[in-house]
Amino acid sequence: MVTDTGNFLHFHVNDIPHLSAILLFGLQQMLVCFSALLVTPYLLSNMLCAGAETIAIRVQLIAATFVTTGIATILQTTFGLRLAILHGPSFAFLPALHTFEEMYPCTQDTDTSLWKEKMQLISGSLFLAVLIMPIMGVTGLVGKISKHIGPITIVPMLVLLCIGTVPDIEEKISLHWISIIEILLLIIFVVLLEDVEVPIPGYSFSKKQFFTTKMRIFSQFPYLLGICLAWFLCWLLTVTNIEPASGPARTDRNESTFVFHSTPWIQVQYPMQFGFPQFSFPLVIAFTASTVAVMIERICAQISQQGSPPSSSINRAFVVEGVGSMLAALMGCGTGVTTYSENIAIMQVTKVTSRITMQCAGLLLILIGVFSKAAAFLAMIPEAIIGGVLAAGMSMICGVAFANLQTVDLRLSRNLTIVGLSIVLGCTIPVHFEKHGFHTGHKTMDDVLGTLLKMRMLVGGLIAFCLDVMARGATRKQRGLEGRMEREDVAVERDRFAFSSWANQTILKIPSITRLPVVPSEKKIRRVEEMRAKRVKENVLEDKF
Repeated sequence: MVTDTGNFLHFHVNDIPHLSAILLFGLQQMLVCFSALLVTPYLLSNMLCAGAETIAIRVQLIAATFVTTGIATILQTTFGLRLAILHGPSFAFLPALHTFEEMYPCTQDTDTSLWKEKMQLISGSLFLAVLIMPIMGVTGLVGKISKHIGPITIVPMLVLLCIGTVPDIEEKISLHWISIIEILLLIIFVVLLEDVEVPIPGYSFSKKQFFTTKMRIFSQFPYLLGICLAWFLCWLLTVTNIEPASGPARTDRNESTFVFHSTPWIQVQYPMQFGFPQFSFPLVIAFTASTVAVMIERICAQISQQGSPPSSSINRAFVVEGVGSMLAALMGCGTGVTTYSENIAIMQVTKVTSRITMQCAGLLLILIGVFSKAAAFLAMIPEAIIGGVLAAGMSMICGVAFANLQTVDLRLSRNLTIVGLSIVLGCTIPVHFEKHGFHTGHKTMDDVLGTLLKMRMLVGGLIAFCLDVMARGATRKQRGLEGRMEREDVAVERDRFAFSSWANQTILKIPSITRLPVVPSEKKIRRVEEMRAKRVKENVLEDKF
């Protein structure tokens, strides 16, 4: 048990709980991200215009998403930032998918047999776009750029991301009133019942007696409970025939049940399973813009309340996140990966930030992805319920966006003007070009510039970044940037981002490696090892006395 900047933690990032606790905490983290992992497969499967094959494709996309999420999480926690964070499909790539939807709209005349070609186009374009992430990390540019990007840039971008997904939310919610029930359930669980402790019965084999323990299940599992209750209500509507035979809330729709019964129990997911990737220049530009937005968002993220990462850790995290996004592209997930704030938020409640618990969650996600029957079962969730989940997820992101302003001096008209102006122009400029297009006389140029200027996150983010860097009248502290170097030093002292001792000893044998942007300096490595040796000596003395 440790104390972290005044906050009590049951398990620190380097602590290893008991095996049963690891499995329980890992299962909990997996359940928290469950609902968010379903959103992209549902949206993407509809964009492919596959007709009767939509449900079968959705099953495959769900399985691929779970496997990719598990692998990306294990890679990041082991080789990247080395914190207890979970990586899953990023909603920041939805604007790029909307660009694809505009290029290939679903109509009555659409050839439903071309869905594989469309998937190959998405995979190839996304793969090229996310290459920028490992390149920026390996060269060390991310660590340098991160010193100039702050909350004033990230807040407008996240707000504009939420605004951009409003049409998707409205489309899903309008399918059936069950989505409103889903939203109300989530509001009740997260807001009204957050502090309610429910007694959970158990049995102790060592003491041979029953016992009860109290848990805040409503605040720890709001999405899971919301989906289960809404799904159960859909089942009641189905068995009582209150929902019409072709209603969107029925749980016995022919295509869903057929796919569930015909899906094999085990199906290994692998890269390029939909065919060799193809490329579209306008789509590459759209995905690149989303990638840049994700990178800026990640730079500014306060991860797991574990202090500010050293530059080498930030660079390494982007390399690993880029590898995870490249894998997601080849697996057909349709988006890159990013850190899930829901999983970080649950740590505020559980006070468990152990790295190995998140690695366990990653392993469980891979197993579920390979067990394709589970993916087929999840694909049977009525699509209207996903509308409520998407609305709640975007609400969480919007709330996190405004939380970033707590380090900014909001008494300065400079800061308020930049944030407000970037949000307003980030909405206005894309709307203008959506209505009137971009006309230079050169089709390729029109497609590229039109794509970029229609992306709210990119437009608003660039405006906020440029104004924040160029405009005077505020110190780094007033911009929310001061104190990063001090927090970085504290993070090094507390051994949060460091490699294991055997890895550090190996690096020290080849001093030239420490010159790489993704590797800590020789001085910091030796400092970490000295701190570890000191702690070991202190523990030995405590045991003696």
